[in-house]
Amino acid sequence: MRLRQKNITQTLLIIVAVLLINVILSSTFFRIDLTSDKRYTINDVSKRTVQQLDDIVYIRVYMDGEMPVEFKKLRRSIKETLDELQIYGHQNLQYDFINPMSGNETEREAFFNELKNKGIEPFTVQVNDDEGGATQRIIFPAATVNYKGKEKSINFFKYNDRLLPEENINLAYQNIEFELISTIKLLTRKDFPNIAFIEGHGELDSYEIRDLEKELSQFYTVNRLTLDGKIGILDEYKTVIVAKPQKTWSEDDKLVIDQYIMNGGNVAWFIDEVVVYEDSLASGEFTYAVQNMHNLDDLLFRYGARINADLVQDLQCAYVPVNIAVVGSPPNFHFEPWFYHPLLFTNYDNMITKGVNLVKSKYASTLDFVGSSKSNVQKTTLLQTSDKVRITKAPAIISLSQINDKITEIDFNQSFKTIAAVFEGNFESGFKNRILSKYNNGEPFDFVAESKRVKMFIASDGDIIRSDVVRRANRIEILPLGYDRYLNRTFGNKDFVKNIILYLTDDSGLLEIHSHDISLRLLDKEMLVLNRNRIILINTLVPPIIIIIFGIIFTIIRKKINTRKIKQ
Repeated sequence: MRLRQKNITQTLLIIVAVLLINVILSSTFFRIDLTSDKRYTINDVSKRTVQQLDDIVYIRVYMDGEMPVEFKKLRRSIKETLDELQIYGHQNLQYDFINPMSGNETEREAFFNELKNKGIEPFTVQVNDDEGGATQRIIFPAATVNYKGKEKSINFFKYNDRLLPEENINLAYQNIEFELISTIKLLTRKDFPNIAFIEGHGELDSYEIRDLEKELSQFYTVNRLTLDGKIGILDEYKTVIVAKPQKTWSEDDKLVIDQYIMNGGNVAWFIDEVVVYEDSLASGEFTYAVQNMHNLDDLLFRYGARINADLVQDLQCAYVPVNIAVVGSPPNFHFEPWFYHPLLFTNYDNMITKGVNLVKSKYASTLDFVGSSKSNVQKTTLLQTSDKVRITKAPAIISLSQINDKITEIDFNQSFKTIAAVFEGNFESGFKNRILSKYNNGEPFDFVAESKRVKMFIASDGDIIRSDVVRRANRIEILPLGYDRYLNRTFGNKDFVKNIILYLTDDSGLLEIHSHDISLRLLDKEMLVLNRNRIILINTLVPPIIIIIFGIIFTIIRKKINTRKIKQ
């Protein structure tokens, strides 16, 4: 009787303790992420973004229905991330998963076209069946985000040539939070930082940056302006862009941008150190590569960079059409590698370029870091060549006939040359210790000799930021930035430049989300094939054996306890 009362008391105490714990936990919010790579930990920027929502953000994810296992895992990761964000956003963050394959064929086709018009890219995968056959299946690893009547699309999966299929999927996992939060911030932002493209020195025209400007205008207020030697004209701009100047900068304009930097401004420099008139090659003739007299070398040198008067030739390059027909015969174009158009590697370990595809360049030069190692400026390479390059000094003659030259890898004996980098720190003015009375139209100004902590980007190729423009008799066609019409593929130029401007302009720490690494834990497929029967046997027999052993041990222990109680 006493034992029974004791058991009842213990049971009641356990129930009361559980109830008390539930009451305490219901008023206290905490989450514990025990994974080694913190894959379920939401960034503070993400938390603040969804906590500050003043209206409903509704997300439609087009990843329901049948799909390969890898994309089912991606779907699960998207849902887990949305569930985590919903905890902080409450009712202001809502989502739904939609099956784009539902409905009849006509309805599906209409829906596919609707998604494509929204900028959502379909992805075709091959699915193997149990009988050894394979079928093609279209999936849409994408979503749309709606807020107060505004809509923006997200493509979670972006194929990167450099990565294995498994690594591409893993990269999509890593970018889920960044894609969602950056899109939500875009739709909900109430202020748009000012950025400007500098004009007046032969920079890229409005057509050549139209596609990029259109993209950036979703995030920023974009202007174009001339400096006219007026110090302070750039003060309202968070970041300015110098896009491939072809004419000489005056000392007055150089001082304007120098003092803009000294007072906390950020600059993205896209500089051609060597000028190549590519139009001359279209007719099969040669052209000259000569140094560009932009007059910015001394300024960039003071900031910690030297762009060399040379051209990079890289075995990893784009292709161009070459007429191989004999004289007098109809044209016969054949695509040949053009080593002067390198396809550049991005720095995978940097949050700015992580996951960005190869970046296409044209007639790029090498970039060196200069200055003391004790400098307060941190320098990080973002773009570099492959491990098989050779360098041609300017001036030089360039001709399409070089395609016919016999090439061996021994000729390309240099490797991993820096083409673009970011600089962050306290910069010294390029006009320090100079007489300044003749500048700013003779009007006095407060000269700053050393900058606040600012950020700068320098690339030794202006074509990285340039869209190809096809000029026809009755119209002008502007191609998307990074699109190669000969190869019919898009390189990572647009994503790269967008991330650079975000890095220079955004102070919220949004790019820090990009630095979150999720470990890729792949199965050894060869081992699975060789040990298939053993693995099946172990997975079939071991679990029930463990349960049986546990049951026997539990029974023995219980008998001993009951025997002891009876003796008492």
